[in-house]
This record gives sequence, structure tokens and C-alpha cells, in this order.
Amino acid sequence: MERDMQSFTDLLHKIAKEQKFVDYNLDIKEISSGGANYTAKLFSVSIIEGSNKLRLFCKVAAIGEKMRAQLSTIYETEHFFYTNLGKMYQNIEDQCGIPDDLKLNVSKYYGSTIELNEEVMVLEDLVAAGYKAYDRSKPIDWPYAQAAVRELAKFHACAWAYGKQDPEGFNEVMKNVVYNIKMEESESVSYATKMIGNAINALNVEEYKEKVVKYFENYDPDSYEKYLKSSRRPVMCHGDYKPSNLMHKILDTMYAGSPISDLIYFIIAGTDEKFRAQYFDKLLDHYYSELSAAMKRLQLNPDEIFSREDFDCELKEKTNKDLFGNIQNGTEKYNYFLQKLPSGLLLAIITLPVLTVEMENAPAVDESLDISSFKVEKTSDLYAERLNGVVNDYVKWGILK
Repeated sequence: MERDMQSFTDLLHKIAKEQKFVDYNLDIKEISSGGANYTAKLFSVSIIEGSNKLRLFCKVAAIGEKMRAQLSTIYETEHFFYTNLGKMYQNIEDQCGIPDDLKLNVSKYYGSTIELNEEVMVLEDLVAAGYKAYDRSKPIDWPYAQAAVRELAKFHACAWAYGKQDPEGFNEVMKNVVYNIKMEESESVSYATKMIGNAINALNVEEYKEKVVKYFENYDPDSYEKYLKSSRRPVMCHGDYKPSNLMHKILDTMYAGSPISDLIYFIIAGTDEKFRAQYFDKLLDHYYSELSAAMKRLQLNPDEIFSREDFDCELKEKTNKDLFGNIQNGTEKYNYFLQKLPSGLLLAIITLPVLTVEMENAPAVDESLDISSFKVEKTSDLYAERLNGVVNDYVKWGILK
């Protein structure tokens, strides 16, 4: 960690000089993510010279060799977005004359280092600019969901605009930025078995426990990769689009795949049973409406790029092709939307323990961390509540039988 911190302070001094600071002080304070981040140490930094102050948000790599091997491109991906892809998106938006308030909302980037074991990322401090960190213990409300999905739609539309402007460059990026977690088969099986076991123990209804066991007896291990891939027009996915990541727009899990994957992840990570019952169908419609509007602003024809029919078919192909064609109402659409494996139940079982863990029980962010560390031993009451909500939905809509 000492070498990391040296790279960190060297980068801060470089940024200070670039921002025309001369006789300045660095005020560096480590901050807690409250259990929302596991790949980096987080810092709030002020560069101070008299009354002039620059407030920064900084990430310093904190994982060890084992997790680096499992997630080999975790830091390179975010570095690539801020130094390359994000700038391309901004250039395209400028060329299309998009007003600032309708552009993709990306944190200002000040600098980064990508040397192995010394990775650092420095962005603007959005808290200092008046933004608030989302309380991950609370389910999202409609205004928040509405705004978040709007940004997600812009993010996806920008990828297609880049693909139209530079097909060769886009295809090269899509080929190189792929979802890739490297785990030994025995580790993967052990991890999944543990998480499913924890989930079953957290369920309130004995009958539902039996249904979940039966549900996973036929689980296809290859279904996750199939779920991620788009059957029509691939897009650059965020990969970890959840409330606790949105303020600083962390992009270290970006990959090429289906836009619906991001949408499902956001819903599972941020909503509860009550929200889904009231807003699920509305949120689907809102996402596509915003996606269509973003494509038009980028001078793309939605009917050619990703039509509403494409969007609906993307749902169908990830669920049940034969039955989905007869669906008419939002409740039934939700049924088949959730049925996607592992986007519904499995996604909840794998992600909710970490997303809802009490801070004192969260995995330690240090060099011993690897993916197996996310098998949270002591889950929270919130986890049980949110998981039971997802399972209730599965039973209510006839998926768990």
C-alpha cells in the first residue's frame, strides 16, 4: 500500500501543477464507502492555496493478487473510459449539438495512473458540488429511478452513436471489453452453493425454500453469459449500475453486452417488492422512452438501431419465446422479465448480501480480498427483507412452482 500511496501523492502534485497551483497544501482524508465499495481505498482530497481550493474524489487500488487474477481488467476498464471512450462520447454529443443539460452526466476527470499495483483514479468531488451519496439501506423512489434510468439510457445510446461514427473502432472496443471473471470451477461451485444456501436459510416461508431448491436444480451454469449477451445490437454496459455507484459513476465493470442486463441489475440492486409492484412496468416504458429520445438527439433512428420491438424481443429471447408473444399486461411482462436467469432470483441471491450488509460485517478492503470474500457470513435483516420480496414475486407470478 505504501507504493500505492506514493503514486497517489505524485499524481496529486501533478494535478495541482496542471491546475496552476504553486504554493499549496494537500489535505488528504480517507473516507468510508459504508460497505458500498470493495476494490479501492477512497479519499477526499483538497488542494489548497490561500482561498483557492480544489476538491477531489480519489480511488487507490486495494485488492490483492488473487482478485486481480479473477478480475484482470478491473482498473484498466475505468481508466479506458475516462481517458478514451468517455471523451469520444462527449465529442459525438458536441458534434450533434446536444445541450449540456441533456448530455451524458459524467464526473470530471483529473488524472489516473494504471501501473500494476499502483492504480489511482482522481475525479471531481461531487459531494463538495452539492450531490448526496445514496443511502444503500433504503429502496429507491420513483423520482430517483426515473433520473437514474434516464442516465443509463444516455449511456447506452452513446455507445451506438460511437458505433455508427466509427464502426471499426467500436467493434475493436466491444471485442476487448468483455465480461470476464476467472474462477476455478470448484471455487465457483462452492461460492454459488454457499450463497444459495444462505438465501434458503433467510426465507420466511418453508414452502418457498423447497421451491427455490427445485428452481436451481435445473440451473444452467452457462446461462449467465447468455444473459449478458445481446441477441440484437450489443451496447457498452455499465456492469454495476446500482444506487451506491451512481454519484461518482464508477465504471470498473464495464463490458460489451445487452442493455437490458444493466436495467435488470439496477432494478434488483435498488428496488424492493413494493416499488416493483407499483412502478415496474412504468420503469420499463420510461427506460425505452429515454433511450429513444437519446438516440434521436444523437441523430440515430431508433427504428433502425434498437426499436421498441427490438427491446421487447430482447426480453422475450431471454425468457420464453413461445409464451411471451401472448403477454398483454405489465404484470405478466414482469413475470417473464424476472424469469431471466440469473437476472432475477440468482442475481438477487449473489448481489443482495453485499449490497445490504451492515458495515461492520462487510468484507475488508485489503489485499486478502477475493471474490470468495463476498460470501457474507452475517447477512442483514434488510437482505432477508429484500430477498423475500424477490421470492414472493417469483411465487406470485408463477415462476417458482
